[in-house]
Amino acid sequence: MTSAGEASAPPAPAPGLIAILNSRLWLDHTIGGNIFTALLLTHRTPQVEDVDPAAIERTMHGVAASLGVAPRDQGLVNVGERLTVHPGGVILLHFDGAEYALRLPAHPRWAQTIAGFGKVLLAVGLDELSSVASPAEVDEYIETGGETGRLLVGLARVADSPCTAARRAIAARRLDRRPGRAR
Repeated sequence: MTSAGEASAPPAPAPGLIAILNSRLWLDHTIGGNIFTALLLTHRTPQVEDVDPAAIERTMHGVAASLGVAPRDQGLVNVGERLTVHPGGVILLHFDGAEYALRLPAHPRWAQTIAGFGKVLLAVGLDELSSVASPAEVDEYIETGGETGRLLVGLARVADSPCTAARRAIAARRLDRRPGRAR
């Protein structure tokens, strides 16, 4: 038997969804001049098919739930260890309950900064955004999304080692497979 919360919880992102997520990485500065790293995830605008905004929003709410991010007006929630930096600069983003991780674009300076800083501002947009959007379009997307509640955020930590995140993912899968759990 499942509770109402478990029954309505969105499923973990499937490999096909993880593969089509747009990720944008950047370094920025606080008002005080401190550097921080940011990662924005959005749904890629379909090339040939019509867009169903409601379906995209539902999908991205599922992504947001699997990362633990929340509306900006709830403050910056700590979403735990979500990123791992592997040899060669490979960076993976891990989702709760998903067997696969999102491989982020290789950017040596970003990888070096997150490895040293240990934290990333993680944002999930509820609307689609073209994979070829200009920096000005991305800035507008972020500003508008923040003002209208269409951007969910959290502070993600970088795992001390790739093994830490792997153990967490295995434990989450085991919990998900317990008898009586909704799948």
